[in-house]
Amino acid sequence: MTPVSDPLDKITLSLRPKPPEGSAAPKGDPSTEPLPSGMDRAVLDELRAAARTYDYLRQFGDPIEFWEAVRLARSRRCAPDPSKGKGSADPGLAEELQVIRRQLSPMVRDLRRFLEKVPELPPAGEALEVALGFLLASSKEHQAVAKWLAESDKHLAKAASKLRSLATIAAPYLEVMRPWSLDGKYSAASEASAAAGSPAPAGPAVAIDNDLLDNLRRSFTTRAAFDATQLPSAFWEVLMLNTAERIPSQARLMRIIEAKKERQLSVFHEETRYLHGRMLTFRARHSRWVEAFQAWARGLQGVPRDEIFFDMAIALAVVEPDAQERARKWLAAPHAHAKEAAELLAGHAARAKAHTEELRKAASAPVPEQH
Repeated sequence: MTPVSDPLDKITLSLRPKPPEGSAAPKGDPSTEPLPSGMDRAVLDELRAAARTYDYLRQFGDPIEFWEAVRLARSRRCAPDPSKGKGSADPGLAEELQVIRRQLSPMVRDLRRFLEKVPELPPAGEALEVALGFLLASSKEHQAVAKWLAESDKHLAKAASKLRSLATIAAPYLEVMRPWSLDGKYSAASEASAAAGSPAPAGPAVAIDNDLLDNLRRSFTTRAAFDATQLPSAFWEVLMLNTAERIPSQARLMRIIEAKKERQLSVFHEETRYLHGRMLTFRARHSRWVEAFQAWARGLQGVPRDEIFFDMAIALAVVEPDAQERARKWLAAPHAHAKEAAELLAGHAARAKAHTEELRKAASAPVPEQH
């Protein structure tokens, strides 16, 4: 595995744009196209590599964050460039992504919590995510982030100013890269729809939890692989696997999907059987109490009657902390806890529906249909 780049290396995406050097280049080749004044070609090339890698990884059932794609681009672990032939993805891409997440995800999670208190940030979505990509590309900037987090109340204005500045720097690069966009929806059609006064779609009834969305996306994709190889699984088993062993399962799943895409059936079956074997450890440890809880809950008034969302509600309930102890208490006095259990499962079913709808909109996972 190639190690993450040296923290002392200059990270191009963190630089402020510099005026282009040399004469104007001929049109046609993206690597030599003339750029507007003030833009740096190295910044654009790495940003394009990050965008290409971001789009490539989104198809594997695990939500990639843009800052992760930027770090991968900096490490030269990128998706193939279609303009340079078909090619194939860097074989170390999944492993490098694991390294990046192990090293930086805790800091980024804390940073996002800190930013909830920061006023006047760039707009949520593409502007903020690309600004974070620029920020987190630089190992030097990680020191500034650590300072923000250690003395949070002292650095709110500084953090806002920094991210607004990076969003301003990123804006002209994003325009050159259009029609690419972070959510894949940039088009004249969306502008025309807005001009025609089309009403905005209603938001979900419950708040969307990105971690849960992540786990559900991978769980649907995992179960589809199991179904394709005729390996039986319950949804709670698959969700428990993808919750408890998130990073190794994600890496294995990426290899499974890539093998299927390349029609490497022996690899697809081997990797899927391995992942199923990992799931069986959770079945052996938890199936007795989960099945007892599920059988009791099925007869309660107020629980979801749709089989898919009932199974998802059970899965969400059993992966919660202390779920086993709670189930034992309820089963010991079933009449006393019937209403409490039904309300919990109804709430989980509502969460399952909202998150499933989000996944269906993104069309990035084989989401089951409601019966």
